[in-house]
Amino acid sequence: MSKWLEAADRFEERQESNDYFEMQSALEAIAKIENLLQSSFRQLLFLTGEPGSGKTFLLKLLCTRWSNQRHIIFLETPFMTPANLLHQLIRQKGSVPETQEIEQLRLQATELYKGTDHLILIDEAQLLSTEMREFIRMLSDTKVFWFLLAMHRSEGEAILRSPHFKSRPHRIIELFELTPVECKNYLHRELMKIDYSEIMDEFTPKLIAEAHRISGGNFRNFKKLLYHFFHLLHYTHIHKKTKYLRPSSCTVTMAGMSAELIND
Repeated sequence: MSKWLEAADRFEERQESNDYFEMQSALEAIAKIENLLQSSFRQLLFLTGEPGSGKTFLLKLLCTRWSNQRHIIFLETPFMTPANLLHQLIRQKGSVPETQEIEQLRLQATELYKGTDHLILIDEAQLLSTEMREFIRMLSDTKVFWFLLAMHRSEGEAILRSPHFKSRPHRIIELFELTPVECKNYLHRELMKIDYSEIMDEFTPKLIAEAHRISGGNFRNFKKLLYHFFHLLHYTHIHKKTKYLRPSSCTVTMAGMSAELIND
């Protein structure tokens, strides 16, 4: 495999927690969540950010980091009913649902989780039905359950304006875009893993700023841009396109077009 394809592989979209890059807003988010979980006052927690900002990565990282400290339940599919949720929570505690009646299931789950260190993570929570959002809010009102709901920023803001949540205690933790410095550090970290850091000298601050602008600082889009960029370098070297053999504003722009981050 060529060095360029090996580099491209580093930026292929994957959901492995050991590949996670802890940008400043993620570090702050983890610290805020940890501090809130140490409180005796249990409330709904919301993790918000743009699509591609790293919410799912962060949830998986919390599962890996905290699995020995507390009982972590990670629900990746938000399409569920109250009964489905209660069944999953009960089984996660090694118990068997004793009935099909919702109120009895709720009481059983409440007894199992009362006073325990746990965290229930729900990804893509903006897709939860109105019924499920209200049911989770009711469970949270018992002050027994810790829920962390990850959702897209715009949909999340609309949901949190609804009377069900607006009037209830909750905390919002936000993930923000990468800064140009974080873009540079992430690129350098990944290239170091394949002993290809020498090319970093060719990524000038101006070029990093251009890549940041094209990707909008979005973590997923930045990786996508680099994936196409290194595939482009592989192509230009194989076909001896002498004008496009090195990192430049032109090659970054071409990669942005290939990644469909630039429309024109």
